[in-house]
Amino acid sequence: MTTGLALLEDRASDPDCPVCDVASSRVGDAPNWGEWRRCTRCALDFVNPLRRPQDPVTLFSGAYDGKVREAAMGDFRMRIDQRRVILDQLRDPTLWFWTPAFTDVLAWAEARLKPGATILELGCGLGFFLHALRSKGFVAVGLDVAEAACDLNRRDGFQVWHGTLESMPDGWVQPDAVVAFFMFHHLEDPLSFLTTIRRRWPAAPLAIAQYGPSNRLDAASTSPPRTLLRWNARALAHALERAGYAPEVRNVASTGSEASWLRPIRKRLAGTMAPWVYKLGRQAEMRILPCLGRRVTRDAYVVLAFAEPTDTVRTPEHAGARTADQRPAGPDPRA
Repeated sequence: MTTGLALLEDRASDPDCPVCDVASSRVGDAPNWGEWRRCTRCALDFVNPLRRPQDPVTLFSGAYDGKVREAAMGDFRMRIDQRRVILDQLRDPTLWFWTPAFTDVLAWAEARLKPGATILELGCGLGFFLHALRSKGFVAVGLDVAEAACDLNRRDGFQVWHGTLESMPDGWVQPDAVVAFFMFHHLEDPLSFLTTIRRRWPAAPLAIAQYGPSNRLDAASTSPPRTLLRWNARALAHALERAGYAPEVRNVASTGSEASWLRPIRKRLAGTMAPWVYKLGRQAEMRILPCLGRRVTRDAYVVLAFAEPTDTVRTPEHAGARTADQRPAGPDPRA
């Protein structure tokens, strides 16, 4: 683990927002790292210094191998066991879908694209959404920085690039659409990431789901080196518009599954990992918790964006999130 002293040497005294390029203000400490800053325009929270001592391939490959445990990254290794139950035994990737954002993106893809279209998932992880896309008749292609995740997905017959987006050769894939789920908090330069997508695949629409402002269950998992950025709808819209997209962004509410009293139950089920027990527990959560309504939910638990390429790259002055009604999200696997 890199010492706080080494990181402090890299910390900028007054860094600008990585999305808007405008001033930021200090909002709190980032223990053993530096500080948290907030953009004065889009309210994006970002850590300072906004870079890791390790490259993402080394960091996240180590997390899946169980070698990296700081910032609650030990749960990446645990997810491999969950994958074995959900995909290998139950063969139902939707049991992983803890928010309607997943099914909303599936519906968006079905409405826009014909069966056989190619969809690229950036940060595909253990492949739950790749399997869901395949079940709908799409050609699902992935990218991930973790070697273990890529190997598992390739074993299941998916074309997957191991490495960063910058390391992927031009022409390796020509997607009809691009999606990304819950990986934008890992990025050191989100605007460069989005402009690279726009440059490589200028006609491809984009769907992004990201943890929202109320989705901060514990300090560890929302801290560096795991979390570098804390997003909101306005910040995501700013980033997309600056990269050359016309976005529609909305907040999605939780169902209350993040409640503290549910965590011991979920951990017990995860420890049992008997397939029928896991499935029964997940189905109970998905059916019962939404019925409890706003009494147990958190607004803006997930931020969901659908973006169309535009002909011009817009400046921050033109940006602005268009937020729709709150919709319930399901259980968060980090809990």
